[in-house]
Amino acid sequence: MSSAAAEYPWRAQRSALVLASYPVLLLLVILAAFVRYLWVALAMYCALLFVLSCAARAFGARPAAVGDGDEEARAGHGGLSAAAIAAVAPAFPYEPPAAPAPSDCAVCLEAMKAGEPARRLPACAHAFHVGCIDMWLDSHATCPVCRCDVVPRKGGKEPPEGPSLPPSAEPPLPPV
Repeated sequence: MSSAAAEYPWRAQRSALVLASYPVLLLLVILAAFVRYLWVALAMYCALLFVLSCAARAFGARPAAVGDGDEEARAGHGGLSAAAIAAVAPAFPYEPPAAPAPSDCAVCLEAMKAGEPARRLPACAHAFHVGCIDMWLDSHATCPVCRCDVVPRKGGKEPPEGPSLPPSAEPPLPPV
């Protein structure tokens, strides 16, 4: 044994402990790098999904409104096409009512001003700004206030096939 090792025995043990900790330190560095790159890969995957979903919405094919304003007018995503919106609720310059009742657009919550382009839904007579209701009807086929169908369905008012009601029976209430 050397005089330094005999004089300081803990040095030999400490250097062996330091040498044994290098593989552990290396594994920790590799694990930290893997976790960091895993989070980066996850963030890139989420960004890619977001971009693809935006592109699908922007460039997605939508059926045109053909027919007399029923199921063909409904776009594939639940809303109406631009032609169906214009056919169901034509735009007009808004004129406030004579009574001083405040009339607000239920989509943007702003007051409707005289002369602004507006649309009135025929089923419920609610009025909205053209841009607001067009954006709403692009993804929905109902009124934003009362949720009634803007375009009536084909079989909405006809009785179902099968046994008919007796003449004295009252008809069922409409759906809510």
